[in-house]
Amino acid sequence: MAMTFEQLYETYFTNVFRFALWQTRDRSEAEDVASETFVRAWARRSQLRTDTLKAYLLATARNVFLDQRGKARGHAELSEELPDGAPNPQQQANARIELERVNGAMAKLSETDGVALILRSEHSLPYSEIARVLEISEGAARVKVHRARRRLLAELINHQGGA
Repeated sequence: MAMTFEQLYETYFTNVFRFALWQTRDRSEAEDVASETFVRAWARRSQLRTDTLKAYLLATARNVFLDQRGKARGHAELSEELPDGAPNPQQQANARIELERVNGAMAKLSETDGVALILRSEHSLPYSEIARVLEISEGAARVKVHRARRRLLAELINHQGGA
């Protein structure tokens, strides 16, 4: 790998952090996951291939999150509130309601379905890379993304109809 640590970090930090934030729903915990991801990646830099670097980092972030979640079982959950940053209070309130609605619908997906959907929609990973991250076949990755999209849409429609 011909990349310096600084180049690796600058190139992929935003993707890793956003993915970790989606998983943890806590800024501080996401920072910890992202930091640990880059430490692990740098320690294994001789094994990294640039064609799968983004997928490798996201898979590592998922593993770090799952490791930390396993250690934290039984601890109280932290607040999921994150400031939106929108200047208009009404727009901010509407955005927060919509975010809670989508997060609620996403929470009803299985962990692997949610990860598959996020990797495809938010990180634009090809199905082959999603399959590698989740350790499933490419066909299964396609099915997971498709089903997750359908479940998410159905949940959002059902929630809107019930509101």
